[in-house]
Amino acid sequence: MEEQEKHGAVGVLSEDEELQQRVCASLIEASDLDSRRIEVRTQSGMVLLAGAVRSREDWLRAQRIAREQAGAEAVDTEGLSIDAH
Repeated sequence: MEEQEKHGAVGVLSEDEELQQRVCASLIEASDLDSRRIEVRTQSGMVLLAGAVRSREDWLRAQRIAREQAGAEAVDTEGLSIDAH
């Protein structure tokens, strides 16, 4: 891999950017989960979920979806809260 590609050159996504896209796409595709208020960030294979979900089940589902993605080494849900409203 060229050095330029490792740093997200124009038209080339970094591994973290690809991971972030996979997590976002999987959250959106999960028809049993309202993911509109979930923010996804990635850093060195760590997936950071922030925002809010409606229930403990949704919180667990979002965490599981993120963890299942290729390249996800860990998932941080510290910023993801449960808000039934």
